[in-house]
Amino acid sequence: MTLSSNFRTTAPVLDWVNTVFEQVIEATPDAQPPYVPLDSTREGAGTGPAVVLLGSDEHDDKPDAATLREREAADVAGVIRQALDDGWTTGDPADSRPLRLSDIAVLVPARTSLPFLEDAFDAAGIGYRAESSSLVYQAREVRDLLAAVRAVADPSDLLACVTALRSPLFGCGDDDLWTWKQASGTFSILAPVPPERADHPVARALSYLQRLHYDSRWLPPSEVLGRLVTDRRMIEVAVGAERARDTWRRLRFVVDQARAWSETEHGGLRAYLAWAARQGEETARVAEAVLPETDVDAVRVMTVHAAKGLEFPMVVLSGMSAAPRNSRGVQVLWSDDGYAVKLSKRVQTNDFEALAPIDEQMDAYERRRLLYVAATRARDHLVVSLHRKPGGSATNAKLLAGVGALAAGAVVFEGAPVAVGVGVAGPSVRPALSWQEWSTTIEAVRESTRRIVAITASGLEGTEPAVALATDPPPDGASKGARDVELPPWTKGRYGSAVGRAVHGVLQSVDLATGAGLDQSVAAQSLAEGVVDQAELVGQLVQSALDSDLVRLAAARPHWRETYVGTVGDVGAAEGSVDGATVLEGFIDLVYRDDDGTLVIVDYKTDAIPAGALASRDDYYRPQVRAYRRALEAATGVTCRGVLLYLAPGVAVGREVG
Repeated sequence: MTLSSNFRTTAPVLDWVNTVFEQVIEATPDAQPPYVPLDSTREGAGTGPAVVLLGSDEHDDKPDAATLREREAADVAGVIRQALDDGWTTGDPADSRPLRLSDIAVLVPARTSLPFLEDAFDAAGIGYRAESSSLVYQAREVRDLLAAVRAVADPSDLLACVTALRSPLFGCGDDDLWTWKQASGTFSILAPVPPERADHPVARALSYLQRLHYDSRWLPPSEVLGRLVTDRRMIEVAVGAERARDTWRRLRFVVDQARAWSETEHGGLRAYLAWAARQGEETARVAEAVLPETDVDAVRVMTVHAAKGLEFPMVVLSGMSAAPRNSRGVQVLWSDDGYAVKLSKRVQTNDFEALAPIDEQMDAYERRRLLYVAATRARDHLVVSLHRKPGGSATNAKLLAGVGALAAGAVVFEGAPVAVGVGVAGPSVRPALSWQEWSTTIEAVRESTRRIVAITASGLEGTEPAVALATDPPPDGASKGARDVELPPWTKGRYGSAVGRAVHGVLQSVDLATGAGLDQSVAAQSLAEGVVDQAELVGQLVQSALDSDLVRLAAARPHWRETYVGTVGDVGAAEGSVDGATVLEGFIDLVYRDDDGTLVIVDYKTDAIPAGALASRDDYYRPQVRAYRRALEAATGVTCRGVLLYLAPGVAVGREVG
């Protein structure tokens, strides 16, 4: 069975892929399967070229690797800027739209080109995020974090200690390190700190690392990382950075991966560090995809391995000037009759040299297949870098240029590259505020935090003048207090006694018309609220609600339970005045549409009070019901009225409040 229909990529892109990779992927017995052309199902009729080539001509000046990567990165940023400025589109002709930054993915075979891409994107004002774990583990803030962890795990690693001290986690400058060393100080975290030097920046940092070292014996690796992130204010320090959210995401990702590793391996800190080091290797075969912030519009930079199975409206293949890396360290090669081992240049088995060329050839075949995977991630636009110089090692750029990539219907990028490197002005630094300006700014911030930004309808209970004047100050517990809209659905809006919360919980889930599931729901909610001994009372109160004419009427009409409502502005003189920036919010127990089109608000009350006291309770709850009415009318534009439904065993009394 051959799967050859491609439902992702447009026909012009597939035509280029088929033309080029028919020559790149050559059938070799037991090594490389024959290339099967892809059949297109999407026509390309959008705005913008389908395939664009960068660096079509060789660099005759034979630049070094860094200069070549810098030029390539400048072209990558330039073509992305042109795509956005010219309005290249994505989607089918009948439903197309202009590209956004989040539609663009830059795929790199190795992380060596990432710093150059970052500089180019910064110069062009292009937002980006690195989404592969092998790239994340090479980020500056992650390297700083792991350096501190290495110092904690191995007190004899003085290099890791000095690296951590010089990082933003501890902020020790070279002058601090020099004065500390000149006074015969040591960088071992286990060495005692002289009392007279306890206030030295290095002394404070070493004391912290020493405490964490002792605590780390009882902590999993994720807790050690979490302590460093929290105690050293890594989240707060990143606030002023241009891509603060990327920094936060990377730190969360590393801590979460450490937690997952601990749950699986149950290893110590040194074992975790060895595992983390492997995650940053370019040859690591791990699940590399990192979940991005869903509301950030930015170019996605990831390795080709991380892009497997994904698709993007526009794909840029960068880092094509990198030569394959020679394997280092201990190597094991498998053969039909066993294996060959190389421990070092001088220590290896006799057959290793014979098997090494075969292994290198198989790696070359795999590199071509990986290049094919990268090219077929594109849906509408494919950009391929061919930046290369004469001679030198075989690179992907040379491979594609040698098989006719330039003559396969592609367009050569002729836009202006982004100026990168020396002479590019960085972000300007705002002059420091004067003391008076700073003090005024801080006081304004403090004043703004004192303002009430939200008030709940439930919090207005007891604010009716007749009630408030009679109970001044109001008794403790008279108001339920603020509501938490982040609570799970089955607890939203439930802030009364334990029995009352259980009753509300049952009425949220039970069938109002038939009462189906009543016994099971009563048992579950009573257990959840810790009132198992009151389960019979909970069932009786719920049954009284189900038997009431009001709930029966609601069950036979369109109705909604535990409905969130919110509005902004003055909540009325009776409830107390708040300014226009204050949010009034709450959860309505039950809303139904009456026959005349009005919306009826039903609020369940489980107060155990005599019938003669209902009028005073109406006054107590009236501000809450008025707030519900105001919020619901503001949201729907429909006239509303409110009813309090007092529940008691065997009877329920509904009272309309104005």
